[in-house]
Amino acid sequence: MKKLVFILAFIVTSSVTFGQSIFDKLEDLDEVSSVVVTKDMFVLLEKFPDAKSDDMEVFNIAKGLNELKIFSSEDAQVASKMDEMVNSAIKTSNLTQLMRVKDKDSRVKIYVKATKNKDLVSEVLMFVKNTDSNNKLNSVIISLTGEIDVNKLSKIAEKYSDKDKEK
Repeated sequence: MKKLVFILAFIVTSSVTFGQSIFDKLEDLDEVSSVVVTKDMFVLLEKFPDAKSDDMEVFNIAKGLNELKIFSSEDAQVASKMDEMVNSAIKTSNLTQLMRVKDKDSRVKIYVKATKNKDLVSEVLMFVKNTDSNNKLNSVIISLTGEIDVNKLSKIAEKYSDKDKEK
């Protein structure tokens, strides 16, 4: 009987642990600002026809998303912890570095988890470290999970970079 209880406890604990992201711990820290958008919100956004007309590509990507998480902190100790968490997530989830950008005091790294279909990824992880003119550190983690079409992402990036050039 004790073995059965132990096995059931292990199964329940495992499913709860694996269902959560490594970054969920950050939500409980006062030094961290967070935004979590679930699949239900993406489904709700599809019901607004006026929004779709302008940014159809964004809504097409949103259809495949399960979750969007954004965590931000200006605390140096938390930023260090965030860095460790990102490195751990890269290893445990077998993420591949897509690109990295260094510009003055900013560092941006983008990682993806590939699928068998080369046009789709199941996860996008972006980590941004930035130091402002007052030497104040800001770290941001952005995590997207779901079925993400890389071609649609590139169209959106191109569209918005063209808008930036026009300004």
